[in-house]
Parts: sequence; structure tokens; C-alpha cells
Amino acid sequence: MSKIGRVLFWGLLLIFLIFVAACSPKAKPVPTAGQGAGKTEAAGEQVLETQPAGVSGDTGNAAAQKTPQVPEDVPVMDGAYKLQIARAGAYVMFQVDGTIDDVVNFYIAELPNYGWHTVSSPDTVTGSTASILRENEAGDKLNLYMQRNDLGGFVTITIAVQRTP
Repeated sequence: MSKIGRVLFWGLLLIFLIFVAACSPKAKPVPTAGQGAGKTEAAGEQVLETQPAGVSGDTGNAAAQKTPQVPEDVPVMDGAYKLQIARAGAYVMFQVDGTIDDVVNFYIAELPNYGWHTVSSPDTVTGSTASILRENEAGDKLNLYMQRNDLGGFVTITIAVQRTP
């Protein structure tokens, strides 16, 4: 095989491996030890999926202790993975296997248990997307946006919480 042939072979192999890695259907689920249906992580526990690169899960590490947690009044479905928390818990994003109907039904049932009630805007479910708006007694607003990925068989959930000052 010529030098150009070997370079071409290894280049194509590298591209193929990158493609395969990028198209993997699932990440490792977020640990749910001690978690009941729809409950969030306890205040002192670290969710390893939210650790920044290079930060260990060691609770003695000051950087690990500053990692934002899921707010106590925001339920996360069991089986959630690729959990991300941004802006000190104002945004919670994750993926879960299932259908839009599964996710919508879970949140319609669970949100009242966390103090969230229906507002004047109706819930919307359109094909592979859904949106739910809720409010609590303090006037905080919760917006859930869900989108189904038919190729991967999962739903991506984005939860935005706007706290009243």
C-alpha cells in the first residue's frame, strides 16, 4: 500500500470513529440512589454529570461544593441523563427515554406536589414538542419545554425557573 493510501485509510477510519462516537444513542444515567419517583438529589449530594471538566466528585473539593444543584422545587424524572444545570439552578436540562406523552403526564402529575399550579396559558403539545407553564405562591414562574428526538428515542427537557425578586 502506498503512503497516500495509508494516510487516506487512517484518515477515513478516524472520521468513521468520530462519527460513531458522536451518534451514540445514550449517555450514562444520572445516579438515583435514594431517590424516589420524581425527587431531586438531596442538598448535600453531588450529581457527577454536572461536574465541570477536571473537577472531581470529592465533596472536600471547594469547586465541587460550588457546583449548582437542581432546585428543591423542580422535579427531575427518574432515568434522567446528560443532566446540566446553569445559572445557579435557573436552567435545568436533561434527557430521558420515552415519549412526549410520558414526560407531559409525569410533569402534570408531579408539579402540584412541588407547589406549582396552572396559569392562564394552556399546556401545548404539538407533534414532537410540548410546553408547560406553571407558577407558585411566591409568584415564581416555571417553563418546561420538551422535544422528542425520534432517531435517539429520547426526549430533551429544558426547565427554566424565573424567581420573583
